[in-house]
Amino acid sequence: MVRALLDRPVRESENIRKAWNYPLMQAIFQRRARRFPLGAEMPGGLAAYKSPNAPVPLDEIEEAMLVMASTGLSGLNLSDLPFSDASGASCSGNTMLQFTGRTYGSPCGSHGTEMFFTNDEGAYYVQMRDKLPEKTAEFETEDDWEKVITAFRANTVKIVDGRLNIPMVTPITLPFNQWDVNQPGTTLFTPITDVTWEYINIMMLLMDEPNRCYVYDDINGNAEPLKKFADAGLLDRTRAYRLSGLESMASGATTYVEQSFMAQNMYILAQAMGLGGWAFGGSAGPVVMGGTPLTPGLGFRFYQPEKQGPAAAPDWAGPGPASVPVGLDGLFEAYCPPYYRSMSDAVQAIYDAKWGRSGIYKGGPSPIANRQSLDLQVPKTTDWCLEATKVLCEYIWNTYGRFPATVDPMQMTLWFQAHHLETGFYDKYYTQGAYHQNIADHMATWHGGAAAGSTRERETVAAR
Repeated sequence: MVRALLDRPVRESENIRKAWNYPLMQAIFQRRARRFPLGAEMPGGLAAYKSPNAPVPLDEIEEAMLVMASTGLSGLNLSDLPFSDASGASCSGNTMLQFTGRTYGSPCGSHGTEMFFTNDEGAYYVQMRDKLPEKTAEFETEDDWEKVITAFRANTVKIVDGRLNIPMVTPITLPFNQWDVNQPGTTLFTPITDVTWEYINIMMLLMDEPNRCYVYDDINGNAEPLKKFADAGLLDRTRAYRLSGLESMASGATTYVEQSFMAQNMYILAQAMGLGGWAFGGSAGPVVMGGTPLTPGLGFRFYQPEKQGPAAAPDWAGPGPASVPVGLDGLFEAYCPPYYRSMSDAVQAIYDAKWGRSGIYKGGPSPIANRQSLDLQVPKTTDWCLEATKVLCEYIWNTYGRFPATVDPMQMTLWFQAHHLETGFYDKYYTQGAYHQNIADHMATWHGGAAAGSTRERETVAAR
């Protein structure tokens, strides 16, 4: 089946209108993992079932709405926090990395996670990282709905022909996911987070005034790469911070937080659209990104450290240090070598994104009416903090041959799959309420009755 493309304004589609205005609380409480797509087969004896229907892929607007609900521009974040106190001293508000607002929440407005997805036709990257909103609230009228499809078409880049090859073998993919994940007709969304962007920013936040936290390397005999800054009274040893804890925190605050918001947005929208699907811990991220001979995956660049650091390779990846996913060349690149000559250059790039000639505090869209006040009144990251951040990042690279030391710079953790639900399976094995009316109506209203399928669904549609 060829995927249908939207050929009229978004606001003219009654299905889209109903989804846009679907009751929020209803969608929240209807959220369930519904894993059985059309065309799949459930193995085993407890609830064995083979779908009598052919797979039906999501059409363009279904994918566009899910993508933009997860990663689209929503306007400008308000950044309504104190940048300084009454005396002009820093309150650390300058930790904000972007004023761009996205549909998912993010620490410091960093938004380091981008969406990848695959369907029957290929694998795609949604390139939203450097896109800027035009106004504080991007979606105010029905005319703004059109941005869902225009942004999707303008920013979606095909990177692989045909459905992404994901090995359905243990331990790459766990057995309970092998029967339904990435099957024909499904769309599998695989967000990937660049941890380095916000990690370096967090270093500046913690070490600068007034926080002055002292980072030491608990992994390497409590080494003190920042000793000279403490001896000079710039960093406070009583506010000690373990490097391993810092990296764990940075990874959690970005990868886990951002990807969870993305998945929840898609989960709730799936109820409003009447789609099946669920969020789950996906297959091994480095494999899917392309870091092993098992599959070309998404074609990410991997860096092979010469040193054996604390992040050892899993057994299935072979002996030696773990290879490190650093980016998709020219599209989505981490702030570390080989994309920068040194970690000092990477740190400088993040500093410049805030304070450089084209930095967010100098120009560009702003939620604050007095735009010039951001340049004149927000305390800049101090020169000594910039130097300390460079020293710490260079130490990590030189000591461990990678950055970060203990977590991957690019991380793929939480996935979301959307599909048209095989309601016949739930009619046969489950009690009433396993799926709601919007799902029962979906194939008839969105796809002209294709695979209307189940007895319960046919009876429901006939009664309307």
